[in-house]
Amino acid sequence: MTSVVLVHGTGVREADYGVLCGKVSAHLERLCRGLTLVHCFWGTEHGARLPSASLPGQPAVRSAADAAVQDDEDAVLASWALLDADPLTELRMLAERERHSPASYVPSQDETATEQLCQRLHALPEDPALAQVLVTHGITPEDIDGAADEVVRALTTLLPDTEMDDSVLRQTVARAVVASVLIFAEERQGSTGISADGESVNNLVEATLAALGEPGAALGVVSDGARLLGLPLWRSAEWLTSWRVRRNRPKISDSAAPPIGDILRYQARGEGLRSCIAAAVASAEPPVVVLAHSLGGVACVDLFNREDHYDTVAALVTVGSQASYLYEMDALSSLPFGKPLPEHFPRRWLNAYDPRDPLAYLAAPVFGGEKVTDRRFNTRRPLLRAHSAYWDHKPFYAWLDEELFR
Repeated sequence: MTSVVLVHGTGVREADYGVLCGKVSAHLERLCRGLTLVHCFWGTEHGARLPSASLPGQPAVRSAADAAVQDDEDAVLASWALLDADPLTELRMLAERERHSPASYVPSQDETATEQLCQRLHALPEDPALAQVLVTHGITPEDIDGAADEVVRALTTLLPDTEMDDSVLRQTVARAVVASVLIFAEERQGSTGISADGESVNNLVEATLAALGEPGAALGVVSDGARLLGLPLWRSAEWLTSWRVRRNRPKISDSAAPPIGDILRYQARGEGLRSCIAAAVASAEPPVVVLAHSLGGVACVDLFNREDHYDTVAALVTVGSQASYLYEMDALSSLPFGKPLPEHFPRRWLNAYDPRDPLAYLAAPVFGGEKVTDRRFNTRRPLLRAHSAYWDHKPFYAWLDEELFR
């Protein structure tokens, strides 16, 4: 008879743990090994408390006009979130729109709008007014030169013969240049980054517009240059995210605080969680297999580094866990980086991971293949959903059966 102690990870409520135990128990029963599941729920007593007084309140909306202004700001922020990811986003979308529009363009002997704009783009690094604005934000002529070259290539490729309104084209290009130049500057400065707020971005766009020959820009009358024109980007996921965060801050904090708070509390005061696991191990009939998920796995590694459970615990199985990652950062509380696992650490340590799980890490390259065995799984779930998909993954239980119970 083998006991399996199930240690959950972060953000698990008691009702959720009950469902998890039922699911794991059903899978273990199918192995027909006479295994006994031992509960180790620690979330209520040793998890984080939900904060309330520190949460910023939602400002009262005084009128429909106020609400419209706030929604408008969220839409602009969403648009810039897309440009931060790809400065050429708007140009790509405009090119796609023109491809599906009826063609009526007849080439002339004069320069096209794109050719004229490309000449102005090449001249941006020499524009003294623009240079004065750029230098206040730590942006160099090399940054603007690189950004201008990138936008020129995009313009000549995507919109060589555009019929777009000249003003719209200039404003689109100005935003692309500013988004690109911020990325160039941030890559050059590294972790220090560019500390530009929304007003600074607006100033950069207006200065770029003036250098590109937008009428009125030099007089400061193009006050809406930071807005993306004529594109359905307000429907983007970023806009929805911004809208939801602003309106549902307490609810979102309640859902985010348990996993984040559990980690922080454990790092500050982890002895309670480790004692909870030790008590569950002591109550189980040996031999004991400890099956630990995420932070639960970190706590188990810490516990077995500190205390001798060698004669009781036949194996430790960590699932989607971060002990090796913390150890490499010298942030594992029980074991300084460079120090080996103690002799009394459980004789077998198995570590399950899915490469799509962003919270799962290899352990064998860190602690040695003779100490721990990594096993890769493909749960066919994305990102954080992969973090909990192990419990429904039949190959995971087949692996446990083969490694531990045959």
